[in-house]
Amino acid sequence: MTRQMRGVTGVATSLAIAGVLLAGCGGGDDNTTTVTEPEGSAGAAAGGSKSATVEIKMGDFFFDPKNAMAKSGQTTIEAPNDGSVEHELVLFKTNANPAKLPTDASGSVDEEKLDQQAQEIGEVADVEAGETKSGTFKLTPGNYVMFCNLPGHYAQGMYGTVTVTK
Repeated sequence: MTRQMRGVTGVATSLAIAGVLLAGCGGGDDNTTTVTEPEGSAGAAAGGSKSATVEIKMGDFFFDPKNAMAKSGQTTIEAPNDGSVEHELVLFKTNANPAKLPTDASGSVDEEKLDQQAQEIGEVADVEAGETKSGTFKLTPGNYVMFCNLPGHYAQGMYGTVTVTK
């Protein structure tokens, strides 16, 4: 009986240590996250359409993660606003540097000029402080920029990227 208890305790201890080590391996300095496929979804294994969700938190004045990753297909972006003011998440497919998007006189992104060099995907709009909203988008492989285009937010650094792989 004692030998069995030591075996169970040893396994439990090993699993706990592995969990701590794995938890410490994520979220490096690049502030990147990956889209996850919901449990029980049809997914690629069953030949069904992929459906995935990624959470991109909005704060005053940043996105977390600043650089997100996703797989191509239907993707829902959950956008909780952890900040104290309203935010939005605007998404464009482009290779442009998110810190150097065309702006208007007020410092906001000039979406009409950006639309001439990029493809507008959509947005999660009008997310009040403490609320969460989401949007579902069909993402194809490539580079995307995300930004908050409410007055002054982009100029304060509220932008980032989403990289979509096959």
